[in-house]
Amino acid sequence: MFSHIAALCDLWRGRRARSAVMASLQPFNASLRQVGEENPQSLNDPYLIGFLIASVSGLARDACPNIGSEGIGAVQLDVCGGLTGLPRAVLAERVVCLSLGEDGAFLLGCADAAAFHATLSAARGEACDIEEPGPAALEAQALWERFVERWTAGEASRDALRS
Repeated sequence: MFSHIAALCDLWRGRRARSAVMASLQPFNASLRQVGEENPQSLNDPYLIGFLIASVSGLARDACPNIGSEGIGAVQLDVCGGLTGLPRAVLAERVVCLSLGEDGAFLLGCADAAAFHATLSAARGEACDIEEPGPAALEAQALWERFVERWTAGEASRDALRS
């Protein structure tokens, strides 16, 4: 009986976390959509998958600190699948394979997500002014561009990592 209640609470937390994560990432959706339109394969890139999965994890934990691992996993698959267009099952298999294989690009994406998450968290603490974003919001945008747009724009970074 208790496990059923815990599972229902995790579903509720997952729903709340999913909404919070989508709201946090909303300013970056157009950029990611543009990257996908220019090069659809880039949305399946190990670096980008690692970056998105880890970013979503941090943001979901911020929104719902008590969410369980199954709830986090569901939020990751729903949000990242929605952003990249990859089906949940394909994304889940890809994450497991990249993680177990200790893929360098995937791990780098996860590490870079920590810096992005910290900056995005600081931006949420700033006074909201759409016309004049604060320093942390500008830094979050700069990190997004550096970590996502530049990585997916060319092969140079990927080739350097593989060497």
